[in-house]
Amino acid sequence: MLRDGTAGAPPIGDTVLSKLAEPFVSKVAVLAAFAILVVLAFTRNVNWDEFYFLSHVHAHLDGRLDRPLQTAFVHAFGWLNIIPGHEMAQIATGRLVMTGFLAVTCLSIFHMAHALAGNRAAWIAVATFLASGFTLAHGASFRADPMAAAGLMASLAIMLNSRMAFGHIIAVAALSAAALLVTIKAGLFLPAYLGVLAWRMREPQIALRILAAGVLGVALAAAGFMLHASGINTTSDTSAAGNMTNALGVTLLESGLLPRGEEALLWVLLSVGAFALAWFGITRSETRQMWLLFSFVAPMILSILFYRNAFVYFFPFIAAPAMVAVAVGAARLGAGQALGALMALILATGAGQAIRAASEGSELQRATLAEVHRLFPQPVAYIDHNAMISSFPRKGFFMSTWGMINYRSEGRLVMADLLADTQPPLLLANRWALHQAMTSTEIVDNAFSLLPEDQTTLREAYVHYSGAIWLAGRKIQLSPEPTEIILPIDGSYQIRSNAPLLVDGTKMQDGDVIEVSGLLQLAAITASTEVTFIWYSGQELAPAMLPQTNLYVGFWGL
Repeated sequence: MLRDGTAGAPPIGDTVLSKLAEPFVSKVAVLAAFAILVVLAFTRNVNWDEFYFLSHVHAHLDGRLDRPLQTAFVHAFGWLNIIPGHEMAQIATGRLVMTGFLAVTCLSIFHMAHALAGNRAAWIAVATFLASGFTLAHGASFRADPMAAAGLMASLAIMLNSRMAFGHIIAVAALSAAALLVTIKAGLFLPAYLGVLAWRMREPQIALRILAAGVLGVALAAAGFMLHASGINTTSDTSAAGNMTNALGVTLLESGLLPRGEEALLWVLLSVGAFALAWFGITRSETRQMWLLFSFVAPMILSILFYRNAFVYFFPFIAAPAMVAVAVGAARLGAGQALGALMALILATGAGQAIRAASEGSELQRATLAEVHRLFPQPVAYIDHNAMISSFPRKGFFMSTWGMINYRSEGRLVMADLLADTQPPLLLANRWALHQAMTSTEIVDNAFSLLPEDQTTLREAYVHYSGAIWLAGRKIQLSPEPTEIILPIDGSYQIRSNAPLLVDGTKMQDGDVIEVSGLLQLAAITASTEVTFIWYSGQELAPAMLPQTNLYVGFWGL
């Protein structure tokens, strides 16, 4: 048991503000936060990378997984495939699992905070973490971060509080290895690990056991990665070495200082209470404890300074160890109106974020996915930004900002070959680059658009169906003079026409279905005929009135 930071603290006062510092208030806040998280798992708008995360699971199940780095998690989630209700239900279920991982993170915060600052401050730390910037919105999202945070924080708690017996060594090694296998950004927790090691240096045997756990953890991670990678066929673009080098360059070495300063400022604004208590805890501690607490805050500081991908969803992951400093700050501040005022601010900002997160519904996403699965009962190849139809084989490059930068820098046209090689009958315009390419009145050429020729290729290969859904096809104005067209995607098409027409010399009319492969010769029978060829999967083409935008609310800010 480490030093209790509450020793000598004045008793809790009787004012309303003072009572907000009581453990009962923090306990209620924690329970309310987890109840909200359970509801949000089913109702909140799905972030694009949650679909991408799920797509790796389906790719592994179908034998399509082609990148070993940061995909070891697929072995733990194959069972999601049996959850009925397509991607939305699977992600909701996955979010519930991530809520469990978040609970492990909170429990780890509590144990470390309790050891350093006592029971009351430990409950304040957990409540502060859940109410701080973006935790309610992203702390239990279906992505790698909640799993990695749980493993890393549990490891820190064991190293800080235990005698590091054999079982503890194995647990720390296994948890740390699992976190590193899930995401290489687990390495950002290294300052916190070193801080705990330095803290236990007065107990040489325990320090040596912590070092042994670290070495064993690295070995387990390496062995686990090799085992996972052995079943995956990679290319030069998807190899672990290539991905690691690219990731290191883009996310750390080439990003400059404060690459996500706006997001960091927003976190501070939504976490003023947490920031104040952590600062108070560090500055009011004796030197040895001050360095321990600083090591817990250092991962967040370093990430803000140098890490390109410190988006808002990243903060619930990286801010977790800093909550131990929050607990010490609460203990040092003692009971009274000052701590109560900070708790009022913490609870108010948490409630505001809960309201905001609850307002971001997923109805349009559900309707879009339901319509796609109705049109295509069996998986087909398709084009989109982020693998939103996670159970279908997505074709083309990943259109993140990073992916678009690489695509534009290469300057290589890709869409014509992609259509010819993979024949995708479906396109989802769920990224600005795709939405602009399909809907803009003119071709746009800028840093975040597809190359003009690729835009033209897609415009001539797909027609709008509903919302973000585009189906293979072509719209054309015919005259009695024969016209030749090529539909780049072979298959069945339904004819939508305001008058009969000739197709390869055969009279066709509205509603007819034809098999297309290669060149078509068309001619109007009357003076002018507008005709649309649209992909026909055997299901009735009955487009719902879906809006073309706002599938995603984005990683929101205020």
